Amino acid sequence: MTERAKSKLTAADIMKRDLVVTYEHDTLQDAMSLMTENHVTGLPVVNSKGTCIGIISATDILNYEQEHAEETSEANEDLARLFNPDTQQWESVRVGSFALEQFGSLSVGEVMARELIFVSTSTPLKEVAKKMVDERIHRVLVLNSERGLQGIISATDFVQLYAE
Repeated sequence: MTERAKSKLTAADIMKRDLVVTYEHDTLQDAMSLMTENHVTGLPVVNSKGTCIGIISATDILNYEQEHAEETSEANEDLARLFNPDTQQWESVRVGSFALEQFGSLSVGEVMARELIFVSTSTPLKEVAKKMVDERIHRVLVLNSERGLQGIISATDFVQLYAE
């Protein structure tokens, strides 16, 4: 595909349509299992009507765990590596095994991001990329005017487009 042809692409042209979603009342353990099984690092959160109400990422879960593990005396000193999209660097975070078990039963709704960053299917890819860079996110939701989930675009989708 030529550069000129790529410049005319929209969100609809590269978004993933076969989506794995989670629900607000699912547990963090459920969400983590879905991410692991499907090899993804984030999930849209939808309600029973299919309206997107949030997004949960592995980073959200690890950050929540780290914040609360420091308050938990049973937390151990194991470290995990986490990419911080704000600083664009890998960081070591303390992971408490006790806290992970405890927080695994929390609901997705308690940790998910509720402020949705999204585009429409007709948004030009250049605008999608700019939004992702400006907002420092690795995935962007594609929603219709009623906040119905149409698809999702990840940074990997852009890499695949230019690798082909």
